[in-house]
Amino acid sequence: MKPTLADQFKVAAGLASGIGRYATSVGIDSDPIARACGLDPDRFTVLGERVSLDRVCRYMEALALISGDDLFGLKSAAAFERGASGPFGYAMMNAPTVRDCLVFMGRNLQKISETSICTLEIGSRAAHFEWTYSPLILRRTQFVDLGTAQTFHHFRAILGDDVRKIRLELERSKPINTNLFKRLLTPNATFNAPVNSLILPAEILDRTNPQADPRLFAMMCQQMASIEPRSVDLNDPVAMVRLHVAESLSANTLTLAGEAERLGMSARTLQRRLTDAGTSMQTIVDECRKEMAERLLLETDLTLSSIGYKIGFSAPAAFTRSAIRWFGVTPSEFREKHMKAR
Repeated sequence: MKPTLADQFKVAAGLASGIGRYATSVGIDSDPIARACGLDPDRFTVLGERVSLDRVCRYMEALALISGDDLFGLKSAAAFERGASGPFGYAMMNAPTVRDCLVFMGRNLQKISETSICTLEIGSRAAHFEWTYSPLILRRTQFVDLGTAQTFHHFRAILGDDVRKIRLELERSKPINTNLFKRLLTPNATFNAPVNSLILPAEILDRTNPQADPRLFAMMCQQMASIEPRSVDLNDPVAMVRLHVAESLSANTLTLAGEAERLGMSARTLQRRLTDAGTSMQTIVDECRKEMAERLLLETDLTLSSIGYKIGFSAPAAFTRSAIRWFGVTPSEFREKHMKAR
């Protein structure tokens, strides 16, 4: 698979380590599927290894499709070994209280699974933890289900049946059967939310973990603190513009002046940097539109008009003209041609 803009978002390879085991248990050889998605399954158990989040999401969505099970990600959590995600997993297992567990997640989730939003607010009545991923990660339902199930496993070890007091809101569409969510996670689960959220009542935040090892927790926190989050190269404004453009195409308000202001430089300086790199604002927008159009046409069931609006076209005819310029055929012909080739 050719590299995409989404490949710059990474995830700890250990988070994928149990997926193959679960796939095997339901009669699927997952290794060829992982490789077809651009992943090396032999690297999933290497400590410190990081792989493309987007490709892990594609891998899980493919397995869910092959198995015919929309709850593949949720079920696969049972196949993960304790501490598979390294210091993050061991810290979660040994957090002294629920509050410690939440604060640790707020500080470190972005380091093992790059999020676009990761916020924690602890109020007098409840704690709200929210997270989501870049819009470039087109299909992440199975991955979010997996991560959520793993998180609830840690909460259940501390809270027992009181884990039912947690409210869960998920971006994913409502599954046909919600019973497994209620049984494995919480009966207070809702779907089609704007972001993923955990809402924990204040009364359970200071519940102590009977299995905690505070010294080990402190050591794992130190290890996680030493991991640098992905940093955007401030010396490469072209890369920064390209990423922001790709994530903001639907806003249709992308201008050189706006990007320059966001980066804290003059429009003339940014123009010079883009020219030196052999590109322009218009070229970057066009390239990002082309890449996202291709992915949305081939990886989603969105209508052609929806795709056009998502990549910043105000009218279907404008999308069609650009698609003919990019691909030599109309959007519908491009989608049909590649679907037949599969």
